[in-house]
Amino acid sequence: MGHKSLYGIVALTCACALAGCSGSSTGGFGGGSGSIPPGLTTDSRIVTLTANGNLPDVGIVGSIGNSFSKQSFLNGSGFAYQLGRVRGTDTFLGVAGILPNNQVGGAPTVATASYAGDYNLSYADSNSFETNVAGKITLNADFGQGTLIGQSGGLAVNGNITGQNIGGTASYRGVDAPLAGRIGNDRAVGAFAGHTNRKVLVGGFIAERPNQNP
Repeated sequence: MGHKSLYGIVALTCACALAGCSGSSTGGFGGGSGSIPPGLTTDSRIVTLTANGNLPDVGIVGSIGNSFSKQSFLNGSGFAYQLGRVRGTDTFLGVAGILPNNQVGGAPTVATASYAGDYNLSYADSNSFETNVAGKITLNADFGQGTLIGQSGGLAVNGNITGQNIGGTASYRGVDAPLAGRIGNDRAVGAFAGHTNRKVLVGGFIAERPNQNP
């Protein structure tokens, strides 16, 4: 028998930035069995979300059963990602992005800081489809060197910091995905999307800075 065709998977995670308030939600098309069908080319890109956390319509078909749900906080921080086959094409695409106005706090004035939180990612290749890998991660920021480093559960974040912008890469199962995000006194948020010839990786993280200085 041939490969099962898996057309779309979506996930959204957002966190409230109001003082003393936090929240998150994830949702996706169910299933999880399958792989990238033979004959498809792979692609990926970082996108800009709408103010309420919606992904732009990039034409990915979502035809797997179960339901999809999302929740966003307009005054918070968050990321979203999606991957699947683009309708009417032979392209298997992954996209990810963060909210346009994430509330991460002011620019840090310390030399170093640690941020602890959660990551979510999805990964597909010719033989497998991991629809929602999740875990805890600690990210160590060195503002003098301009680096943001962390590793957990097979995910490695090798970020760079310019002002309050995060760049660099997030790596998982042989895919080095470009990373985009924001960092401040309160939290760090990032999203990543990358691909190789037969692999696609998308995901993101939100991490809080505990015991921050006044």
